[in-house]
Amino acid sequence: MPVIGLLTDFGEKDYFVAAMKAVILSINPEVAIIDIAHSIPAFDLRAAAFTLWAVADFFPAGAIFVVVVDPQVGSARKIMVARGAKHFFIGPDNGVLSPALEKEGCLEARELRERTLFLPQVSSTFEGRDKMAPAAAWISRGIPFRQVGPVLRSWERIIFPQPGIFKDRIEAEILHVDRFGNLITNVSGEKFLKWYGGKKGQPLAVVTDEVDFEAKIATTFAGGPAEKPLLIVGSSGYLEIAYQQASASQKLKCKAGDKLVISRGKRQKEAEKGKFSGRN
Repeated sequence: MPVIGLLTDFGEKDYFVAAMKAVILSINPEVAIIDIAHSIPAFDLRAAAFTLWAVADFFPAGAIFVVVVDPQVGSARKIMVARGAKHFFIGPDNGVLSPALEKEGCLEARELRERTLFLPQVSSTFEGRDKMAPAAAWISRGIPFRQVGPVLRSWERIIFPQPGIFKDRIEAEILHVDRFGNLITNVSGEKFLKWYGGKKGQPLAVVTDEVDFEAKIATTFAGGPAEKPLLIVGSSGYLEIAYQQASASQKLKCKAGDKLVISRGKRQKEAEKGKFSGRN
C-alpha cells in the first residue's frame, strides 16, 4: 500500500487538511495517509524542516511527503518534487524539504508544472490542495517521475547550524522547541557524550543570553532531579535540555534560534554571555 505523509501549518480548526486528504483519496483510494503534524507554527519553515528531517527515516520506502508551509503561496516561487534514495518529497521551493532530502540523498529534482496532474480549478491561495496533493496521489499510482515537470537543477536550502565543539566547551544553538517545551539543540548525542566523557553525576554549566544554570545528565525525563534542568539525548538523537513535567522553554526563557554554551563546571556568566565566537 502506498503511503503519503502530510506536514503543514494548517492546524485543526479549518477544512484545509481534510480537503487535501479528500483530493488524494479521490485519485487513489488505496493510499494510506499519515498525519505527520499540522500544528507547525504559521510560516515557520525551520520548524517544519526539522520535523520532516526527524521523521522521514521511519517511513517505508516509496513513501511520499507533502509539506505545505508556504509563506509565498501563489507567488513565482516554484513547487519542488524530488526523488530521494528512499522517498519522494513535494513542497514549495523555500528550503523546507532540503535538510531531510540532503540527509537521505537526492537522486533527481523537478519543478511541478504538469497541469494534467492538478485539479481542474487551481486556487492561488491553496496550491497544497490543488497542485501538491493531486501530484502526490498520481505519483502514488506510479506515473513516470519525469512527467511532473522539468528538471530542477538548484533549489533553496535551509542549513542547520553546526555546533562548535572545543576542549572546554560546546557552542550550540537550539534547533527546535517541541510540544513539551524541551529544547532540542544542534549537538548530536554521539558528539556530546564523546566530549563529556565524565561521570554521569557531574553537572555541566549552561549559559544563554538570558540565563545561566547547571544541568545534570539524565537518560530519561524522570531520571533526574525534580525542578532542575536536565541534559538528555532525546529520541531525535540530539542533545536536549528538559525538565520533569515542565517546559524548559518557559522556565529558561529560551526559543529556537537561541545560542548557548555548555561547559565543564561553573564559569562566570559575564565571561560567557553573548560570546559565541567559535574560537578555541
